[in-house]
Amino acid sequence: MKRTLFFCINGILTKPGGSRNWTSRMNSWVNRHMPDGVVSDRYEYACDIFFRNINQRRRADEIAAEVSRYRRAGYRIVMVGHSNGCALVGEVLNACGQEIDAAHLFAPAAEDEVFADCIREGLVRRIHIYGSKNDRALNWAKRLGGIAKLFPWTGQYGTLGLRGQEFAGFFPESVKDHSNDSFDHGTWFNAGAVFNSTMELLKKNDMEDQIHPPPAP
Repeated sequence: MKRTLFFCINGILTKPGGSRNWTSRMNSWVNRHMPDGVVSDRYEYACDIFFRNINQRRRADEIAAEVSRYRRAGYRIVMVGHSNGCALVGEVLNACGQEIDAAHLFAPAAEDEVFADCIREGLVRRIHIYGSKNDRALNWAKRLGGIAKLFPWTGQYGTLGLRGQEFAGFFPESVKDHSNDSFDHGTWFNAGAVFNSTMELLKKNDMEDQIHPPPAP
């Protein structure tokens, strides 16, 4: 396996530094179960439901700077986000112009068109979507999408996680959908057997990306 960085970004309503955060557990899992030369790092932040948009660009700039340091050190870059963390991945690529090898998007509260632009512009070679049509948080965001028009500073949440299969159909060479409609918004990272299965699936998908990479843009 090529020297690789998995860079993890949490969603909202997270307490940075918590040992039970999925980002911390993934760092530990990668260290114990991935081949030599594969490392995991994370960016953690705290925000609530209505104010996440206020510092979104600052967070993206900080992430882009850290990812750039790894790329200069010769690492292949793989970003892993959950919920608003996926929107931050899109911001890092689209607004900051960062290029990565792959993005694994779990319950992505992100806009379809942002990642469509990233694919068209060659900013990411492969996208994996782990969503669910029965994600209650994203369905709630879809129903209340009009709140952003009344209060623009809140920022509208995307709902890409509800349409993984459809999005993959538009970009079959670049996007793979692994959605599970029995899952809710945070199920992928539930501690225990589910978390281990998620990590094994992510590892399998990443290894396949390296064996059978998508065509260059």
